[in-house]
Amino acid sequence: MAFGGYLLRVGNYEIDGTNYIQEKSYKATRNIQDLESYRDANGVLHRNALEHVPLKIEINTRENLTNEELGTFLGNIRSQFTIAAERKCVVTAFIPELNDYVTQEMYMPDPDITIKIIKDGVVKYDSVRLAWIGY
Repeated sequence: MAFGGYLLRVGNYEIDGTNYIQEKSYKATRNIQDLESYRDANGVLHRNALEHVPLKIEINTRENLTNEELGTFLGNIRSQFTIAAERKCVVTAFIPELNDYVTQEMYMPDPDITIKIIKDGVVKYDSVRLAWIGY
């Protein structure tokens, strides 16, 4: 497959990359893991790379989202959690390294949300970093 027009889907919620994701902020990392790899007496590495490769997806929202916009965005993400207490969800993400999509169960770590300004009764936020980490 190739790029299908979106970067990230949380459950059934396809995140609008042009409205919510800040340019140059999408990061997709494949975390290769080994099990019992070792170096022999000659110093040669013998790797046992695992088939399951947990992903880490990171984005930053664009700056100046209003309280209403950020609330709608995060509400759409929260509605897709399969276990709300864990922020667990199924994520489909575009992985540039593969030029393909991968779907995994992931959790969303705590977002760090900073209010930028309150003016005329409207709250606006700094860019918010969001991440999803595969199990």
